[in-house]
Amino acid sequence: MHDAELVKAFLAAIPYAQKLGVTAALGDDGRVTCTMPFNDNHIGNKQLPALHGGSLASFLEITAILELARQRAAIQQVDSVEAAHSAVPLPVNVTVQYLRSAGALPCTAEATVLKIGRRTSTVFAQVWQDDAAKPVTSMTGVFIQPKA
Repeated sequence: MHDAELVKAFLAAIPYAQKLGVTAALGDDGRVTCTMPFNDNHIGNKQLPALHGGSLASFLEITAILELARQRAAIQQVDSVEAAHSAVPLPVNVTVQYLRSAGALPCTAEATVLKIGRRTSTVFAQVWQDDAAKPVTSMTGVFIQPKA
């Protein structure tokens, strides 16, 4: 099973990813890049308008899960959609930093796996809108691998 197929299977296993409209693609560098389109339902402050922190945090969590799941699948040699669905990491602790207001625009996110351990893994992710050098939100999360 190719990385792109695995990412698609992992994304399908996260119900709220579809609710947010999240899509994922593998870049030339082998990293997962996620996109969340703008939707009026994502607005938290209609006066600005600014995206709701919960939609941003969920988007970060989805991005972190996809990158971690992809890397763990390579280690564990996951080769089927069924195995991919049962191997989606679960969050233990997530810390989100809101760096600046996120406007009514699409968002892009990438994650970096900092450590893959036997029981837990640590991932850093960030979201930006127009400029990757100006993230609007970042997250550090600890995840566990579900038992088979």
